[in-house]
Amino acid sequence: MTQRQIRLDVVGVRIEVPSHQPVVMLRGAEPGTEDLHVAIMVGTSEATAISMGMDGQTPPRPMTHDLLVEALSTLAEGVESIEIGLLDSSTYFGTVRLRRGQVLDSRASDAIAVAVRTGSPITMAESTLRAVAVTPRYRTAEGGEAQGAAGGPQRPASPMGTSPEASDVAKRGPISADEIKEFQKFLDGAEPEDFGKSNS
Repeated sequence: MTQRQIRLDVVGVRIEVPSHQPVVMLRGAEPGTEDLHVAIMVGTSEATAISMGMDGQTPPRPMTHDLLVEALSTLAEGVESIEIGLLDSSTYFGTVRLRRGQVLDSRASDAIAVAVRTGSPITMAESTLRAVAVTPRYRTAEGGEAQGAAGGPQRPASPMGTSPEASDVAKRGPISADEIKEFQKFLDGAEPEDFGKSNS
């Protein structure tokens, strides 16, 4: 039985401190899933590729993901959708579905880099999303914690099946809407060298 797929939006790329590890943040885009965030650790070059794709930057010469998108458009009529799945407890993978019906296996980071260049929908199986996602907490003016934007109770990260990336984000306190906005400001003026080197 095919699992229901939930549409995700790419929030952006953030840098974890002190490791300087780039992390792609995804968020549920369907009603009732807007508070579910997924953190996927990626390499420096993939983080740069995703950021450039989100910003619509066109390099003087095609980068690898630009070339891949051009090849898929020419040879397979383009990309229909991207699915992100969990290979094991700590590794995500991507599935690139082409308009002609072919399915390509991919790293999650490469699939996301293709998606932001083509405008293709990104999805994740609902059961996987609810297992790995974390919910941001919002601070009230009195210093207490308010509920998520959907109005429901705060949902702790699930210990069963949760990736180390998501658990790590949860322990430090999931990102808030203000943190997302602040990081988006950084991305607007970021250069490839701003991402530093990955320790992974």
